[in-house]
Amino acid sequence: MTDILKIKEVIKNSQKVTIISHYSPDGDALASQLALARGLEQIEIEISLINKDPIPDAYQFLKNWECIKPLEEIPDFASVIICVDCATWERTGYLKEQLIGEKTIVINIDHHISNTNFGHLNWVDPNAAATAELIYDLLGLLQVKIDKIIATSIYTGISTDTGSFLYENTTATTHIVVADLINRGADINLVRNSYYENINISKINLLKYGLNNLSFSVDNQVCWVAFTRDVFNNANATDADGEGLINHLKSISGVEVAIIFRETTSDTIKLSFRSKKWADVNQLASKYGGGGHPRAAGCTITGNLDSVVDGVINWVVQSIAQGGTSKFGWDNKCT
Repeated sequence: MTDILKIKEVIKNSQKVTIISHYSPDGDALASQLALARGLEQIEIEISLINKDPIPDAYQFLKNWECIKPLEEIPDFASVIICVDCATWERTGYLKEQLIGEKTIVINIDHHISNTNFGHLNWVDPNAAATAELIYDLLGLLQVKIDKIIATSIYTGISTDTGSFLYENTTATTHIVVADLINRGADINLVRNSYYENINISKINLLKYGLNNLSFSVDNQVCWVAFTRDVFNNANATDADGEGLINHLKSISGVEVAIIFRETTSDTIKLSFRSKKWADVNQLASKYGGGGHPRAAGCTITGNLDSVVDGVINWVVQSIAQGGTSKFGWDNKCT
């Protein structure tokens, strides 16, 4: 029996389930939580939803978003914990002992290639466009009716994690799933109006700063920008406001690797990586303790902003100059 079928049986035999996703939640994490929660409630399972961070304004159009609470506001969590869209337990932002007891079963559902299979049961599929795509499959296995609200949530997760179906993680299966979601009532106009065409001024100010402070190297193949805490504070911006900015860098003609450095404390720098065709940025992020996907990854580095930028950029430039072989983990550039 595979973990997928074991997961189905554990869930069906549960009376209460806690669903948790990663801190600094994105659309896929939140949509996966909410869609799964609504589906499990149909089969009379009591649900609690946990996230360490506040829900970004950009996703508050999702039905029941306010039901997601920090651990401190959950009086009694379940013995079955489902982690969605987390490559590692640490991505939840909580210590294991805060949630996991002697009899706790941890179910890990994710699509990141860097996933560590940290659960007692693991369903990790790097070929899935989004974790929400796996939630769609799981609800089907559980014979749950995908109503308009669930369909809209899953659509949101898939749409946001594929860059509105532009990224190469979009597959034929993705389009088949999305077509079914639309047939089931997914409100794609709500997603468009509430997420894609509802950008706040803080995000625009970050974009303005970023485009005015771009740096390039290796014949414009590498593009990056660094944000200090003051830049975010002056823009009154949150983590969520920085989401998606890196795609503007990646979209520049000739750029293969785009990097955003963000100073979160005086000695903590958060990095986001994107690549266009052949650079495996998951390998780059893994060097610094992070991970993700071949074309989208991230990590956090301890150090001051200038030294982190210099160290990472120098290593990337050196790797490209050497042909991008084993040091960086590039794909074959000639195919």
